[in-house]
Amino acid sequence: MDFDNLSGKFRSFFLSSGGFFLDGYDLSVISFALFFLGKEMSLNPYQEGLVSSASLMGMGIGAVLFGALSDKLGRKRLMGVDLFFFSVFAVLSALSNNFLQLFASRFLLGVGIGGDYPISSTVVSEFSPTRSRGRYLTGSVSMYWLGTLFSAFMNLVFIHTGDYFWRYSFAVGGLIAVPIIAGRIKLAESPRWLISKGMVKDTVTQGEENKGVTWRDLLRGKIGVTLVSLSAIWFLFDVASYGIGLYYPSLLREFAFPSEYETLYGTMLISLGALAGYLVAESVVDSLGRRFTLIVGLLSMSVLLLMGGVTSVTGASLVPYFMFFVAMEQWAGAVTLFYPTEVFPTSVRSTAQGITTAFSRVGAVLGVFLFPSMVKGLELSHSLMLFGLTSALALVISVIVVKETKSKRLEDIALSQKS
Repeated sequence: MDFDNLSGKFRSFFLSSGGFFLDGYDLSVISFALFFLGKEMSLNPYQEGLVSSASLMGMGIGAVLFGALSDKLGRKRLMGVDLFFFSVFAVLSALSNNFLQLFASRFLLGVGIGGDYPISSTVVSEFSPTRSRGRYLTGSVSMYWLGTLFSAFMNLVFIHTGDYFWRYSFAVGGLIAVPIIAGRIKLAESPRWLISKGMVKDTVTQGEENKGVTWRDLLRGKIGVTLVSLSAIWFLFDVASYGIGLYYPSLLREFAFPSEYETLYGTMLISLGALAGYLVAESVVDSLGRRFTLIVGLLSMSVLLLMGGVTSVTGASLVPYFMFFVAMEQWAGAVTLFYPTEVFPTSVRSTAQGITTAFSRVGAVLGVFLFPSMVKGLELSHSLMLFGLTSALALVISVIVVKETKSKRLEDIALSQKS
């Protein structure tokens, strides 16, 4: 089978990327809403932390569950199911009247978001041409920040309706999932998965790639070491990425702008910075490689966070500072997210992606929980420096374990992991 000329690769790209768009929307829309729903529901700081991280908690469960089911039942069967969680629980979040209802809705919404990570990234990886696979995967992940930008725009649209505006913003996340669900129902099954299950015969693909490879193999040998190493890198990256990322509106509100509108505009500019970073990353990820993109991204994050801490960056300068930070952050973020889909065999690809995603969500929850307390106890400058050190540790591990995968067939990469 000629995988580099698969039909429907553009359709699979856009429908899979739609999931990342919704991820960005639903995970980001609550950041600004916390200013208002916290007062409305009389949430204490502990409850606000739980609400803001509820989706991240659910993502860990959803990633492992849907990732394993995707390898067993197929990518196509589950691509509409995970977005069903988006649609239903985004709307239920909008209708919540107390902490328990909101936490439960956001948690179950997170199960769907987490489930989409291994499925969508695996589908894009398995449908993409070898020479431009990195560009497809990076472009898919970049849709997260389009969703983030759109969430800020929706908040801007609805904020004039009063303190209940967040309910409309939440509900929009459920409504925009419907057309994507409809499109995914008609999406073709991944040919690589069909071959791995013996449903399609292929004399070109190296059959040894899947021979004897089960989820148990992920716990031992070279594959096991790779799984642990990539999980550690993504965990450390997300401690800083989400620890800071979900609080951009709060940071701008506290340290830069007293105006709600200025805070929203600043948040939108930060999102544009992230998208600019993705555009540059797309141009280098297939030419200079995954290893280069990841290492430069993590190095830039470490240096910027440490410099921001040393110089005590504050005020309006936070906007260009965070714009540049998120631009380089996306170089590392894109590779940490999609790299597992390139290095593991088809039969366990989605399962491995689900496990690494789950570990990353643990890091994200830690970052989200710790950052507000860190800012109060250590001040913003010292908090940035601490996250700079976690990024530096991720950089060290990456230099040691990450191998280049550009211009290599997925089957060849998986075989080298077994050897």
